[in-house]
Amino acid sequence: MDAIIVATPYERVRYFGYLEALQRRPVTDAALNAVVERYRNKITFVVFTHSPYTVDQEVEQWVRAYGNARVQDEEGGTRQRSYLDEYKEATLEVGGKTYTAKPHVDGPYTDIFSVQGSRPQSRFLGLISYSFDLSELVRDGKVAGGGTLRFADSQGKAVYTEAVDLGKYF
Repeated sequence: MDAIIVATPYERVRYFGYLEALQRRPVTDAALNAVVERYRNKITFVVFTHSPYTVDQEVEQWVRAYGNARVQDEEGGTRQRSYLDEYKEATLEVGGKTYTAKPHVDGPYTDIFSVQGSRPQSRFLGLISYSFDLSELVRDGKVAGGGTLRFADSQGKAVYTEAVDLGKYF
């Protein structure tokens, strides 16, 4: 795991606007409202990660295990199967209640990555997003208190636990 960022509903709307501008497409009220509704009262944790294997090692493993099978993504397209598909659900514990989120995969992308003490090598990287609906906790547009985010890496070996001050993000 390289990093975790928090994406609030406001940041999701802002990012949508950025992408539309980058693609030189006008932001319509309907499209904007759809994004607002999709992320209303949700907090998303985006995990940035590199594969534990080089691209050659990983592709060889997947071809042996699955052939050249591709994975269907949430938008209906297909993509290469990778270590990102091994991430499991994450949990967010808040006030004694546990919320669960499925991983949303963005990637894989190829990157030149240097592991300390070795030469640069080509590895896959990607993003795993976990979105939690906190509607029942929102009062006057705010969520008070803290929580604990938990998820495991793609191999299930390392479990990450992060304390979260939800009041900072709502």
